[in-house]
Amino acid sequence: MQPIDFRYRLSDQGRIVLGPLSSEETVEFELLSQRDREGLMDLPSELRLLELYVKYVGSSAEAPLAPSRPARGVEPARPRRPRPPRTARASNYIVSMIVIASVSFTLIALLVS
Repeated sequence: MQPIDFRYRLSDQGRIVLGPLSSEETVEFELLSQRDREGLMDLPSELRLLELYVKYVGSSAEAPLAPSRPARGVEPARPRRPRPPRTARASNYIVSMIVIASVSFTLIALLVS
């Protein structure tokens, strides 16, 4: 995995602009990214964010969006095996033993009195 190349430049107004995006598109990209992090995205906004991202990343021949074929020597991802069902944990046993002990002590106290 290679580090991300943050391509940016300064606009005529002195604002930092991402790669080939215009100043307005950079502001829109930042706003949409913020909304995405907050979980407030709708489909048109998500599509616009993807469009801006493709324009930003697609400007460099060094960073393709997706490989056309798998690299040699790299095995394709295997499907995951389903996890076995979880068994009761040790803490569940401890809680049940405490409940049983307290009920037992209560019964003994009632029988003694």
